[in-house]
Amino acid sequence: MSIIQTAKRYWESLTGNDKALSGRVNFNIAVSFALRAVSIIISFLIVPYSLKLLDTNKYGIWLAISSTVSWISILDIGLANGLRNKVAEYIAKKEYDQAKIAVSSTYAILLLIILPVAVIFSIAAPFINWNNVFKTNLDQKELLYTLITVFTGLSFQFILKPISSILQGDQKIYKSNQIQLICNFIPLVPIILLGKYLQGSMFALAIAQTLLPVGVLLVYTIVLFNKSYVDIKPSLKFIDLKKSKSLFQLSIAFFVVQIAGVFLYSTTEIIVAREFGGGDVAIYVSLYKYYSATSIIINIVLATYWSAFTNAFALNDIVWIRTSISKLIKIAALFLIIIIAQVLLAGPVFKIWVGDKIQVPFSLSVGMAVYFSVTLFTLVYTVVLNGTGNVKMQSIVSIITAILHIPVVLFFIRYMHLGLNSIIYASILWSVIQVILWKKEIGVILNTKTNNLGVNNIS
Repeated sequence: MSIIQTAKRYWESLTGNDKALSGRVNFNIAVSFALRAVSIIISFLIVPYSLKLLDTNKYGIWLAISSTVSWISILDIGLANGLRNKVAEYIAKKEYDQAKIAVSSTYAILLLIILPVAVIFSIAAPFINWNNVFKTNLDQKELLYTLITVFTGLSFQFILKPISSILQGDQKIYKSNQIQLICNFIPLVPIILLGKYLQGSMFALAIAQTLLPVGVLLVYTIVLFNKSYVDIKPSLKFIDLKKSKSLFQLSIAFFVVQIAGVFLYSTTEIIVAREFGGGDVAIYVSLYKYYSATSIIINIVLATYWSAFTNAFALNDIVWIRTSISKLIKIAALFLIIIIAQVLLAGPVFKIWVGDKIQVPFSLSVGMAVYFSVTLFTLVYTVVLNGTGNVKMQSIVSIITAILHIPVVLFFIRYMHLGLNSIIYASILWSVIQVILWKKEIGVILNTKTNNLGVNNIS
């Protein structure tokens, strides 16, 4: 069999005419690819223009700050993902009153969570030596104002983000990606101008990147709830925490996974800043962004499948779930080719992208490539578990990983003397463990479901 024929059959196995790639799912994937492609380009453009605004060290500290404050996102106790699953379920069954209760209760809880946190932060922030926290020597007032701005922007985004979960649950992923694209684009023009007229201002960068997207989310929220989602528009009368019990139980499980993920990402940059300096944070984050393009692209497909898995699991369509998993694994395998190409092109790409400001070690680049190669398959199994609502195993493993991450990384750095590669090696270890356990868990869930239905098990 020729290479062309083999490739053709492989492609046909990915794009067969089943409901996974027909109708709404197919449309979501196609439009989302276009929107996310533009969004990725914009996110890459922001890096060199940000480096024109700030020097490498200051940019590294900015990344550490924004990453640290991003812990706000985990305070939703997993409500965003829980709401997504419940909206998918309720809309499919046309239970709009239940959906309205879930939406209204979600907004109420988010507001109750963020208000006391905002009060505590506003009182405590002025008394903290932020230079000591980030181990730097910048203007204390600028650091404080930057942190307050980032905190304020992310707090408003925290309250407004359920609109994206609703769109995702309604299998309108493309509209959620449209919002993200605009949120990414809006800060770009101010950052370009700031690089010319206000160099060195981390505070100005904070305003552009965290406050401007708030306006976008607010406009979309108002418009969608007064047009497309009038039937589930949040209302004080529909806030009912007792009836939202199943939503909160699912959300808590998502929360554990979410908090572990944010902890790993934010502490990684703090570790790099404290152990190696702000310059190495810029190297690590830039390289991470470069390779993350593959996971971003495959997530476009996976995001559409999430709610599809929710519907299929509710309808007991185990055959479709198994077939879809097989297809997604093949798609993930195709992305390995892209990662290999990224390794080979890293040098010239970084030269064009950021010039001579960031020099990437080859060993670090290869390590990052291995990490993202494993992550491709982790993402596939994760979206299956998320879609079916079975996230108990994820939460347990995530807690253990979060506890072990810092000690393991510091052991690699201080005793194994592996340098910046220590972060990558620890991350690869966690990803390999997840792939093995996630795959086993999915097999158990699907076999149990099949046996309970009294039908023949399909291997």
